[in-house]
Amino acid sequence: MTQAVILVGGEGTRMRPLTDTRPKPMLMLVDRPIVEHQLDHLRRHGITDVVFSCGYKPEAIQHHFGDGASIGMTLSYVVDPEPLGTAGALKNAEPLIHADEIVVRNGDILTDLDIGALARAHRGSGALGTLTLTPVEDPSAFGLVRLEPDRRVAAFLEKPRPDELRPGEPFLINAGTYFLGREVLTSIPAGRAVSIERETFPALAAAARLFGFPSKCYWRDIGNPVSYREANRDVLSGAIVTDASHAARYLAGGAAVAPGAEVGGHSSLGAGVRVASGARVWGSVVGAGTAIAAGAVVTDSILGANVHVGEGATLNGVVVGDGATIAVRLHVAGPVSVPTGGHLP
Repeated sequence: MTQAVILVGGEGTRMRPLTDTRPKPMLMLVDRPIVEHQLDHLRRHGITDVVFSCGYKPEAIQHHFGDGASIGMTLSYVVDPEPLGTAGALKNAEPLIHADEIVVRNGDILTDLDIGALARAHRGSGALGTLTLTPVEDPSAFGLVRLEPDRRVAAFLEKPRPDELRPGEPFLINAGTYFLGREVLTSIPAGRAVSIERETFPALAAAARLFGFPSKCYWRDIGNPVSYREANRDVLSGAIVTDASHAARYLAGGAAVAPGAEVGGHSSLGAGVRVASGARVWGSVVGAGTAIAAGAVVTDSILGANVHVGEGATLNGVVVGDGATIAVRLHVAGPVSVPTGGHLP
């Protein structure tokens, strides 16, 4: 049996003000929270026993999913008493982990990774840990992972300089999903913060027990507002196949678009959203209960819940926190954020 651990402890600071009121994994991605897409993905691969390793606002996740019975899964929760790092959080979850094999993943990843193929590669190599790797064109903003011909991890290069890159080498980076043997848990020291990327994995690599699993699957790290909008677009366009709806736009229950209004560009409207006549919403994510008045234009923006956009206002590339108000005929161009409960002007 294989269990999964989803790391959902971070504060999501790059997604503020949207994460002022909820943890990042609970941001809606089309018709369900980001982390529910992960649960759907795990369930499709036969993994139904999942531990959430929580930190920031854990009650939002606990209240939404409960014990998992309603979605055919067994869910449990552990809350870190303080920030423990990625490996420290995994160690803190150890009392809830009873399987010999564990899939560990970051809570802000969207992917259609073949977990079965990952598991077979792991078992066939004799590894203690196997990292899913994804190719990128420019690794300078990431940590480059170099492999031996047998896919053992040879080296980690943190944000490599151009002179450190080898012509023709594949630029592979950590994709945030790991297949681990239970022995890895016992190697993590308890009672302090530990980084799986900077401590645990280098130690495994030095012992020749860490392997890579390069994959060209769909992969996105939803780490900032632009990536969040693009993930929404990808789900709606079918660039990644999920259990969510695929359409040019998505309207949740109770959302209403008045005659003469336009919603498109793979936009998503949450429950109870109102778009008045003459308004235009394009390439945007609009949270539940938000009202967009007549003649307003919202483009490439993210609006939190219960936002009011005044008549004739224009937003382009703006992130608006829950409960904020945009004044009549105000024009705002991003990148800019409006704080939770804020008023412009």
